[in-house]
Amino acid sequence: MKLLPFSFQFDPTKDAPVRLSYARFQPARPGISRVATFALAALVAVAGIASPFTSVMAQEKLTPGGGSAVAGQSTEPVVVVTLGSIDQLTRDLNYLSGAIGQPQLGGMFAMMAGTFTQGIDTSQPVGVVVPLIDGAPEPIALLPTSNVKTVLKRMEAQVGPADELDDGTMVIAIGANTVFIRQIGNWAVLARNRSVLDRAPADPSALISEMGTDYDIAVRLDVQQIPPPMRDALIGQIRQGFDQAMKQQQNGDEAALEYAAQSIEQLEQVIDQTKELMIGIDIDSANRRILLETEFTAVAGTKLARIYDGQKPIPSAYSSVIREDAAGYVHFASSIGPEALEQAQTSVDGAMQMLGSALSQTDKLSESEQAEATDMIRRVVELMMDSAKEGKSDFGALLLTDANKLQFAMGAFVSDGGEAASIVKDVAAKIQGRGDAPRFEFDVNNYKGVNMHLVEADVPAEEDEVRKIFGEQVRVHIGTGPQAIYVALGDDSLPLMKQLIDSEATPVAPSGNTLMQLEVNLMPILQFAQSVENNDAIAAMIDALSRADDAGELRIVSEAIENGQISRFIIGDGMLQAIGAAARQAQQAKMNQGF
Repeated sequence: MKLLPFSFQFDPTKDAPVRLSYARFQPARPGISRVATFALAALVAVAGIASPFTSVMAQEKLTPGGGSAVAGQSTEPVVVVTLGSIDQLTRDLNYLSGAIGQPQLGGMFAMMAGTFTQGIDTSQPVGVVVPLIDGAPEPIALLPTSNVKTVLKRMEAQVGPADELDDGTMVIAIGANTVFIRQIGNWAVLARNRSVLDRAPADPSALISEMGTDYDIAVRLDVQQIPPPMRDALIGQIRQGFDQAMKQQQNGDEAALEYAAQSIEQLEQVIDQTKELMIGIDIDSANRRILLETEFTAVAGTKLARIYDGQKPIPSAYSSVIREDAAGYVHFASSIGPEALEQAQTSVDGAMQMLGSALSQTDKLSESEQAEATDMIRRVVELMMDSAKEGKSDFGALLLTDANKLQFAMGAFVSDGGEAASIVKDVAAKIQGRGDAPRFEFDVNNYKGVNMHLVEADVPAEEDEVRKIFGEQVRVHIGTGPQAIYVALGDDSLPLMKQLIDSEATPVAPSGNTLMQLEVNLMPILQFAQSVENNDAIAAMIDALSRADDAGELRIVSEAIENGQISRFIIGDGMLQAIGAAARQAQQAKMNQGF
């Protein structure tokens, strides 16, 4: 008896180094509707896909019928996969398909769901849990139905009649696979082995309802449930494959091999010291957005946990970049612990060795130019590491746009602003007089202790759009303070840069656990682009955005939690509406070309 045989393969020589493969599903008899068969078999297939994952956190112990656990076996699942309820998925897909201008897609799903989910509780999520039994993953699918016999009866034409064993367990054949099914309260549990059904949770809803409600699809892994020998075997396979690939690609280059070894050691640390990992995707029709959320925690007391615990929000000199009228901004301000510094230094040292080796092999630079380039990069990297050794990072960048006007400024903490200025001056000295190199002016003035410098470059006449934005010359202003560096793009951006300099004197305390946040609002960017040069596709996107709930928002936020971090990637309704409008405009343009 086999269930969709799968294999987990790692081959770093391929474009996709990690690959999961499983045998093609074959219908049980000629003429079977693949869609109808899939309605029952999909859960078991998902279980087969989920099994190779490292593991998943569970909220309830898996015990036979709610009783005591079988001796010597894990009482919690390694992997939990949830799929939102049919009602939830229908709402969310209807919203998404409408937002991108393809409402027929949502209608197709609703029609299929109505046809093939009769007898299933469409208000409850679907789940797959994977406990380890005798060291092997055994997926158990959880289907919300109060009478699985009714469901099976309606599908007899597709999968044939089900057999009933003496304990009430149902058995069906799906292609070459045998599936055992048992009713537990208002749920049906499915497994590929009859004895595994005894490991099903007594109350599946308590295990999967939270994830199934919060996300349309989610996976939670509990890495520590995987036996150490299995983790070691995985690491060994990855190490072997990675080493072979590096030897082939780098021709045995010692620096590259050493860097590869360091990378594997860090990967080994992550695999060995990770506690839980959750990934959830939700098409949030209620809030009209798409959310991708990840949550990571390390084992308490490990080096990896100390690295994450060393990252805490700190008062920031540049939080003023967070503005509602921004076309875009990025801000991060956090402490840096000694463990993170140690690991970063190791990575930097390896990267510098690889860089030096790569430069020595190029024939485009002379030996003296190679030495100069290596030295300049080394100085930049050392300044970055010296800044990190101060125990913090603080950075802010802001983009504002208006009709025919673009403003961009950024500010960042550095340990030595004088060294930053010295690096720029040395670069200027080396490229001065070479072809169309930019022109530099240093220490042109001073603003509140910040020395102001100017970099100027001519815009070629053929770069018409660039000239419309910046004029015949691009002017970049650089400010270097005792422990800060600032950049402003264009003369119009100087006021923004001075605002950042002003705010350095009064850092703002964090209001929560946010470490980093990035936001892009499409509407002001499109309006600026349209003011530079009229475009039908951009006009269509602006029109769609004017009717959306937001200005085309895209956000990324990372927050600190105990021993870990939560990250959220959010695409707002406006962004989806704009994408749909652009797609429709492209389709219309293609149709017009056909006439």
